[in-house]
Amino acid sequence: MSAYRNRLLSLMKAHRRLTSAGSSRRQPIFDVETRKDFERRVINSDRPVVVDFHASWCCPCKALAPRLENIVSEQGGKVRLARVDIDEHGELAMDYNVGSVPSLVVINKGKVVNRMVGLQTSEYIRDWLKKVMSHDEN
Repeated sequence: MSAYRNRLLSLMKAHRRLTSAGSSRRQPIFDVETRKDFERRVINSDRPVVVDFHASWCCPCKALAPRLENIVSEQGGKVRLARVDIDEHGELAMDYNVGSVPSLVVINKGKVVNRMVGLQTSEYIRDWLKKVMSHDEN
């Protein structure tokens, strides 16, 4: 069973790489591949980034993912979504004090401006993000 799981995860990663191949830095939703990628696309971003710290084995994370993608897509490019798998990037999770998944951290101009832990409704996330975005405009 473990070999099957590893092969499945490998295929999923390959699919993500292929579907994002040739994508620009401006892509609003992306998977973080390396620490350097995180620094380039999140820390140095010209707009706020919602960082979704998640795990492939986490059921609430799986339920939250499509909600986040829809909400970020609704923002018309004003915010980006970076997905960080804590099993692949444990050091990033530790850097941002992630103790539970799913955890959302909003980073703007290299600084953490807000965070949320746990599965939330789409309405709650929209309101939460709206507050973050209005704070950025002030």
